[in-house]
This record gives sequence, structure tokens and C-alpha cells, in this order.
Amino acid sequence: MEDYKVSVIVAAYNIQDYIVKCLESIANQTYKNLEVIVVDDGSSDNTGKLADEFAKNDNRFIVIHKANGGVSSARNRGIDVASGDFIGFVDGDDTIENDMYEMLVNNAIKYKADISHCGYKVIENNKETFFYNTKQIIIQDRKKGLLDLFEGTLIEPSLCNKIFRKNIVGNIRLDESIKINEDLYFNVLLFNKSNISIFEDNTKYNYIKRYNSASNSNKNNIKRITDPRKIYKLIIEIFKDDVDILPYAQRMDLGRNINIYNLLILERDNVFLQLKNEVRDYIKLNYKNIKDNKLINKKIKYMMFGILYLPHIYTLIYKFYFNKKYMN
Repeated sequence: MEDYKVSVIVAAYNIQDYIVKCLESIANQTYKNLEVIVVDDGSSDNTGKLADEFAKNDNRFIVIHKANGGVSSARNRGIDVASGDFIGFVDGDDTIENDMYEMLVNNAIKYKADISHCGYKVIENNKETFFYNTKQIIIQDRKKGLLDLFEGTLIEPSLCNKIFRKNIVGNIRLDESIKINEDLYFNVLLFNKSNISIFEDNTKYNYIKRYNSASNSNKNNIKRITDPRKIYKLIIEIFKDDVDILPYAQRMDLGRNINIYNLLILERDNVFLQLKNEVRDYIKLNYKNIKDNKLINKKIKYMMFGILYLPHIYTLIYKFYFNKKYMN
């Protein structure tokens, strides 16, 4: 069963306290036919040096040093040189269970799947939260895979708990201009090409939550609003002529824009006020396209109505709700 090589791409930036543990978890996989491409994305600490030292003792490991360009840039560099039958991703400050790739490859072969993925758990202050560890196996055709991604309640839109057949990745690369939700968009592009994907809800990927990590940084607050909105628009554009997928994409787009509007209610900076008005105008502009969408439930419709026609009352109600739920 180890006839299939998995290229594991590890993006690493200034994580000297975590990188060795991450690489050890990959090296100790029960599935041995791996090519591990560690991309040191211009680290200013000892991350690159530690990766080099680790690679000296395991010829499956390759280390690439490049100027800092962000996680998408690092992953794209890894994809460019990957030679495996499958491509997977691990963030350099996370770890994986020792049988993750064995399970993912076995499932991909058994079900003739283009994408094989699994559950994960979040580790924060030594506390483990499972998502979701139900042990169920779900076979997804193209439509179901996409809809599960849009729904986001079971299938995680990360890249790191998945392997992709190299032939469906092809020339697709991550958009390096997008810093937030870039995983979701890349997944949508690949699931859209996938005939079959297989999901086994065993929690094999360990996401280590760090408050000083790039994903938890407050430096790009504006991009945390603008990037997701850009992604949702791109997704709508992809499926604008697909009558099976478009209503689900529209529901996701509306729901996420309402969530963004709610977040912006709590901001006081004038820049965020302008963004809030832009989001409201976008919802209004698209109202005709979504008002007859039978997938949009009453709660969302009421929220949309409040945002469009009773914005001041809606703002007061949401602030009251937020303070009662999170500030007490």
C-alpha cells in the first residue's frame, strides 16, 4: 500500500520552539513513503537552522529557504517542487497523529478518492477540543463536498487535515494576495475538480492554538474583513451558472456578510464604519438575487431585513445581545 508517495508541505516562519516537534510527528508516521518539504519563509530566528539539522538525519526531508512572503507563498513553493502522488500540508507549529497519513492514503485508495480528509482537534492551554471525532465515514461526490465546505459545520476548510491527488492540484495555486480564508478558496477550487472525496471523522490533526501566531494576530484587522468578502465574491462568480451549487454559495455569502456586519457594529474606527456601510450596500445590492432562495431560513431573513430597513434598531438589538452573551 506504500506505492503512493505523499508530499507533505510544511510552511514555517519564526517557530523555533515548535518546528522540531512538528517534524518529529511527521517523521514518526506509520506511513513511510513521504517527501517532506519544509519551506522556511524567511524566518529571523532558528527555525530554518533547526529544520536543516533535522533533515540531515532523514533523507525524506527537504528544506527550502526563501524570503518572507506569507504562508500561501510558502505553500505554493512547496507545491512547485512536490513529486508525490498526493500533496498534504502541515503548519510548522502543529503536530499530527502517527497514523494520519496511513489512514488518509488507505481511504483514498479504497474509495478511489481525489481528496481524503479527517477530523482534527484544537489544543489550547493543554486542553483538547475535538472536531468532532464521531468516527463516521462520509463519501462525497463533487456537489456534496462543496456543500459540506460551504456549510462548515463538520468539514473543516483547512488544508492541513487533507491529502489531494497531485493531478487535481495541477496548476492551481493559492492566491498570495489573500491572507484570510485562503484555505477555503483553495479547497473550493480543488473540491470543484474532485469526483470523489472521502472524509473519516477521526481526529488525526492537532491544531496548536497560539495567541501570537499569524492566524491570531491583530495586525491585519482590515484584511480580516476584506479578504473573506473577496473570497465569497469569487466563489459566487465560479458558480454563477451552476443551478445546483449557486443557491448554497449565495446562502454562505449572505450568512458570512451578515456575520461581518455584526462584527463591524462593535467597531468604532471610521474605517470600520465605512466597511459596515459597504457590507450593507452589498447585501442590499444582492437582495433581489437571494430573496427567493429557499435555503435561507427565517432567522437570516429577519436579520437581513433589520440591516436593510431598520439599521439603527438592529444595531441596538445586536449590541444588547452581544453584551448579554459575552460581557456578563
